[in-house]
Amino acid sequence: METLTFAETLLVAVVGLLVVFFGLVVLIMLIKLMGVLTGNMGKKEAPKAAPAPVVVAPAAPAPEGKLSPAKFDDETVAVITAAIAAVRGEGYPFRIKRIVRVKQ
Repeated sequence: METLTFAETLLVAVVGLLVVFFGLVVLIMLIKLMGVLTGNMGKKEAPKAAPAPVVVAPAAPAPEGKLSPAKFDDETVAVITAAIAAVRGEGYPFRIKRIVRVKQ
């Protein structure tokens, strides 16, 4: 087996790097083409804003015959608020105006 000169070794290294980068460019183009074909290009999600603070306002007295607002301590209100936030998910700000106990 013959030995390679410095120039030949350098040529092999440069050709190897060019092949790798050419392959990467081809992969990038294929991924962009797939995005265009599936319609997913250009549809970037808006950055999620910080959720609005949840304010629990005191409820007005309910008219006679309707459900009246229940009296809850701060911990219970926090648990109910957390449950609503978990169900609604991020990105949906909401405000709790009153909590009413429903008769079963």
